[in-house]
Amino acid sequence: MAFLFENFTPEERNLLLAALLHDIGKFLQRGRDERVRNFVGESYKVFYEGRNQKAPGHQDYGAYFCETFIKIPEVTAAVLYHHDPSDKLHYYVSAGDCLSAGERVDDREEKGKEVKQLVSVLSLIELNGQKSKGVSYKKILPLSEYSVPESKPPSDIEESYRNLWKSFEDAVKDLKNLDDSVELLKFYSILEEYTFNIPSAYYHSTPDISLWAHLKTTSAIAFSLYRELENKPDNYVINRLEGIIKNPSSVDEDLFCLVKGDISGIQDFVYDTRMDGATKALRGKSFYLSYLMTAIPKYILKRERLPLCNLLYSGGGHFYLLMPGSFLRKLEDYQRELDDLFLVAHRAKLALLLKGIPLKPSDFKIKEGKLPEKFDELGRLLQEEKNRKFYSILKEDKNRVFGPFEEVESPCPHCGNPTKDDECVFCSSFEALGENLIKKKFLIEKWVENEEDKKPIERVEDVFKRLGIFIQFSEKPTERGYSFSIRQEKPDFKICCGSLKVPVEMKLNDKGDIITFDEIADSAKGIKVWGVLRGDVDNLGMIFRKGLGEHNSFSRIMTLSQEIAQFFGPNLENILKRLSATDKSHNYENCAVIYAGGDDFFLVGPWDAMPYVAERIKEEFSRYTGQNPALTVSMAFEIAPDKKFPLYRVAQTAGENLENAKHFKNPERKKEKDCFAFSGVPVGWEEYNNFKKVKEKICEALEKYRVSRTLLGAIYMACSEYETSAKNGELFKSWRLFYNIARMKERQKEKEAKDLLDEIFDMLIGKGNTLYMYAYLSARWAEFETRT
Repeated sequence: MAFLFENFTPEERNLLLAALLHDIGKFLQRGRDERVRNFVGESYKVFYEGRNQKAPGHQDYGAYFCETFIKIPEVTAAVLYHHDPSDKLHYYVSAGDCLSAGERVDDREEKGKEVKQLVSVLSLIELNGQKSKGVSYKKILPLSEYSVPESKPPSDIEESYRNLWKSFEDAVKDLKNLDDSVELLKFYSILEEYTFNIPSAYYHSTPDISLWAHLKTTSAIAFSLYRELENKPDNYVINRLEGIIKNPSSVDEDLFCLVKGDISGIQDFVYDTRMDGATKALRGKSFYLSYLMTAIPKYILKRERLPLCNLLYSGGGHFYLLMPGSFLRKLEDYQRELDDLFLVAHRAKLALLLKGIPLKPSDFKIKEGKLPEKFDELGRLLQEEKNRKFYSILKEDKNRVFGPFEEVESPCPHCGNPTKDDECVFCSSFEALGENLIKKKFLIEKWVENEEDKKPIERVEDVFKRLGIFIQFSEKPTERGYSFSIRQEKPDFKICCGSLKVPVEMKLNDKGDIITFDEIADSAKGIKVWGVLRGDVDNLGMIFRKGLGEHNSFSRIMTLSQEIAQFFGPNLENILKRLSATDKSHNYENCAVIYAGGDDFFLVGPWDAMPYVAERIKEEFSRYTGQNPALTVSMAFEIAPDKKFPLYRVAQTAGENLENAKHFKNPERKKEKDCFAFSGVPVGWEEYNNFKKVKEKICEALEKYRVSRTLLGAIYMACSEYETSAKNGELFKSWRLFYNIARMKERQKEKEAKDLLDEIFDMLIGKGNTLYMYAYLSARWAEFETRT
């Protein structure tokens, strides 16, 4: 979405470009292009020899790039001298570089065999003594080409760098004028696309920080410093920046603040929708929340005249901003403004909460710094704030929140707005939004002066207008303005500024209409109902606090956030596509990712497909993390009682079961979390394959060999008797199940059928005359899947 960099001064533009490009030379340098090396070696000889170096360094390669493509002398100079600053602009870039890395930046050059891949930071997480057996390496590919990290680096690293650089260079060549805000946004997006999967550096430690994370955080820090110090004399500014570069602890000032925004009430808002048109509304509501989580922080950035890089992260219903320290004084005013917007738009059912904490330069240091603690403290403060929703309005006029309210004729049961002919305009606008996302190709965004404060909010678009944003959907990009590809293909920066990184896919039926819940249910095997799947990463807060150990620099924390978001984003839709292409036993094409942000997700689909989708997500997440046992994911699957059952009830139950699954522990398991709740019954992932195999053997007996369905009754009876005998301290009469299965074998003519029934018995009855703990659940699963 829009970069919001209109009307900035040339000095501010130069600072942004210099900070974003200060280490771009490392990217070019790693390709070992002989022609470029010779040219830079000759052209920049006076500079690197002046540094007592025998060959050009990354700052020389970066200056060459800037001189060739950016063509702004001040930017070229700042990139060239960011390790040896002499100008105020250089000092800002150098200070940002220093704090982003978490220590004084070493300008040692990468040589010969040191060209390496980015190590997946997820494969390095260690928690409670658990860690990967080895590291995993990211493939040298653009961001849009999702891939799983590899256990070994390839032999053609330099060629991969050259190919990636060529694509980056070609994209940059098509840019016209970096004074234009649209072209500047394209450039920002191009940088993210091509530097996301390559390392920042690899001399101090394992190369697990992406170049993109380092460039972005360097820019955010540099611009925060610029805004905080912009009215001070140059000598004062340079002294302060020099102090930060040499020793961050020597500058004992709250020059920064970390701000978090969090939406409260997501579940009730998203899932409380009428079932007619629910698929469209769900898609629209999910996008609305994701869009708000970027629109609101960028609305703040626009007002504060800060660039997009200061939006550190957005996803999972929250966002983080790095701001100048003085911004904390303005936070209450923004909270009051947003409280008013959400009260009017959502009648207090949704709330946006803001909280911030000050940061000193020393907080960014590795080991001695306090960034993980600061993020944790901010989360606690925001949790406390949830008990004071709309306080800024309550202290002025509590009746606006608690009533009495003017009576609404025929209020909508979902949002409370008035209806006409049983039609709610506000709710219907979410359906229209969802349909546009699924059917159109581009979202076009225009930022305008906010003139909508006094107009009523009747549609979802009116909420955006209150933030000064006008959006429309189109089959073609606009010639002038901010266009974004809705689909997740590799973005064409000639025609758009990037792509939406949110789930947007949903099946269309033969008439070209979005598939309904009835159609989803009718496509299921066995019972004709739909199901939902919810999940998230276990121990995420602890992973950020302790998983990185002492190596918790700002850019490393951002890399970790980006890597998790990269998996739990549009990639989930790609998992469904891969399942659809390789497994025809379930209708995966009728599954849809309704919500995926941060580390949590929510899917709907034919009930029978959902457990297999959960299994594939689990498998691919394990591969993505390098089989790291410290990173696990828990999920909950729930079946709708019937087609028309309210979605919010099923979603709520799934949410409760997910929480219960995270606390599931028994004497055999000896751990919590890393669990799958199957219709309320927690199943450890380590047991899932066996649980599924029992189900599939029962299904095989019933469907392939036409074994009587009394098999199910025999298993249910055994489960009841086992529970009774355990309760009364009696011996379990497993011979009854043996007898019932033996009778069934007598009626089978095929040896394979008889052998299968023996196998089922052996799977159900274990050592010590015990019954398989998930016997009832496996049988119930098989019953539902084979019912006609």
